[in-house]
Amino acid sequence: MDNDLKRFALLGEPLGHSLSPALHKAIYRQLEIDDASYRTVELPEERLKSFFSGFRVGGFDGVNVTTPHKAAVIPLLDEVDAKAKLVEAVNCINRVNNKLTGFNTDMLGFSYSLRQAGLDIEGNSFAIIGAGGSAQAVGAVLAEGGAKAISVFNRSPENAEKLSNTIATLNSEVAVSALSLDELSSSGDFNCVINTTTVGMSPNVKKSPVSKDFFTSDTLAFDLVYNPKQTQFLAHAEKAGASTLNGMQMLVAQAVYSVEIWMGGNIVAHVDMNALVRDIEKLIK
Repeated sequence: MDNDLKRFALLGEPLGHSLSPALHKAIYRQLEIDDASYRTVELPEERLKSFFSGFRVGGFDGVNVTTPHKAAVIPLLDEVDAKAKLVEAVNCINRVNNKLTGFNTDMLGFSYSLRQAGLDIEGNSFAIIGAGGSAQAVGAVLAEGGAKAISVFNRSPENAEKLSNTIATLNSEVAVSALSLDELSSSGDFNCVINTTTVGMSPNVKKSPVSKDFFTSDTLAFDLVYNPKQTQFLAHAEKAGASTLNGMQMLVAQAVYSVEIWMGGNIVAHVDMNALVRDIEKLIK
């Protein structure tokens, strides 16, 4: 085995349709890195501890973490970046001298996507649909960015309250509310509505977390789902004349920020994000 080869992986379950290996290979290709590999490791939660024993002593140089392990990995780490700790979600782990440190590059990816869409966070009103790990990252970015108001809509009130508390902790000036999904009636009050749930992904491609007459034309509809490229949520928005954005740019950006953590240097400035988006979108049927 080549000891100089840097080995990275994606950890989660299930991972059958993951685009991450192709995405990371495309990033390495752009950067002309030929001594790195990236693969998927599908694991149930009860096998995380044994995986981390091997990871710590050199099984991998770094891993990304996806559903459902973003919170479960935290007790297995030596150190957790302050923002990842706050949102209780780690999606990138770096190993240096057998010490494991967790980060959250979803936050960086989401922030990058909003900037590219030309939407300012400061002074604007947002709706977040869902309250899981991705929603926590989204809420933290919006709070830190100085959003005027954030409404969290979720099935379970406990999780909505938890996210609301995180937002209030980060920025007490944000008008934040936790509401049930039944209270989500119109996008008229929001500059941006963000779907952080998996509704709209396979096998539920015909479903949307909102009704078809929900959107108004002056709202940005942002769906973190990227496969399919246009979910029912985005189709409803487009029909109303609203601006739309899927999760592909966020996926690409969080991966590039992960590579930056693992490799060091200012990698974000040296990759063509749009070319990566185009490359990976070709893989979606």
